[in-house]
Amino acid sequence: MSESTLFTGVHVFDGTGRDPFPAEVLVEGNRITAVAPHLPAARRTGARVVDGGGGTLIPGLVDSHTHLGFGSTTEHISRRRDEPDEEKALLVAHAGRVLLDHGITSAYSGGNRLPRTELAARKAFTEGWMPGPRFKAASWEGTAGMREPGVYDFPGIDGRASDPRSVSAFVGEMADLGVDIVKLSLSGESAVVQGTSRIVQFTDEEVAAAAATARQRGVWLTAHAHAAESIKMAVRHGIRAVYHCTFADEEALDLLEAAKDRLFVAPTPGIIHANLHEADSEPEPGMEVEATEKAVRDVVPELVRRGIRVVPGGDYGFAWNPVGRNTRDLELFVDWFGFTPAEALRAATLYGGQVMDMGDELGQIKEGFLADLVLVDGDPLADIRVLQDRDRLAAIMKDGTLYKAAV
Repeated sequence: MSESTLFTGVHVFDGTGRDPFPAEVLVEGNRITAVAPHLPAARRTGARVVDGGGGTLIPGLVDSHTHLGFGSTTEHISRRRDEPDEEKALLVAHAGRVLLDHGITSAYSGGNRLPRTELAARKAFTEGWMPGPRFKAASWEGTAGMREPGVYDFPGIDGRASDPRSVSAFVGEMADLGVDIVKLSLSGESAVVQGTSRIVQFTDEEVAAAAATARQRGVWLTAHAHAAESIKMAVRHGIRAVYHCTFADEEALDLLEAAKDRLFVAPTPGIIHANLHEADSEPEPGMEVEATEKAVRDVVPELVRRGIRVVPGGDYGFAWNPVGRNTRDLELFVDWFGFTPAEALRAATLYGGQVMDMGDELGQIKEGFLADLVLVDGDPLADIRVLQDRDRLAAIMKDGTLYKAAV
């Protein structure tokens, strides 16, 4: 008989956005098998009982823009980014464990200079011999001219010939490795190279070639896209996840709205907040940090109004924005974008399950769904910031296994 766990004394936020309700939740094996006001004695027999003490049971959280390989977590800060490959692999594993410690039971990679390390971590997390979230692994971030991983000079497309063949080959090579996601930096990044966020880095022909190869090889595409034209390119060619969307114009918004049933937008407020308030020095002219904050604050409510699925994931992993602070995105969704706490949580759970392409079995507390659950000592709908305190996460379950048990 499979192991079972009964959560009792909890208010259930089921992921849909509706108000929490008192219930008992039974987990058998790795699935939720009952959600009811009170289970009969026959269903409770032999179950491990986790008494929530009036806390809130929520689906496991999903981060939709995760960088496990950037080197920094709330437990270990690295300002180097040039560690040897063997150390980088350990850092990826470490970051995965830190995510799980903070209630993030699923993660969608935003890119890694060493994609094989993510593939190894994905295997270890899936098999359960290393703690970490359900994980979708990604390529390194393809840039203009397909330079080597970690080379981000963002020269744009002027003065170079379009090269769809090399872009297609890159997608194919990453698919051969076994990644789930191939990422393309369709725009520059002013926080890395001043003044480049509004400069397009790929030709339309190149993105079309990438998309054709991705469809053929069965991998998803993600776009780093600040510039309006880069956003339009991403949508026109069926890219699944669009990061930032900072300077979307009316045409870009219309295209996003028309494609709202097949794509997701992660606006990454976490890194913007960190660049403004927690970097070591003031932003230099040309970094556009303040302009980026203003633009994102303006565009995200419009995305939501149009029914586009906006999901959390804030580029965590930098020394000034380490993994482990990820749930701050939910606070910023409320403070910057006008989400209610329930709407922010829905974005991190219901929409998160859909980002993982598991929306029919992940992201809700519902009979038949996978048992990824977080018991919160408190009410995140009254104060979303409670999720940032790992000590208030009384229990964490992934795939039916209690990673952290209530004490």
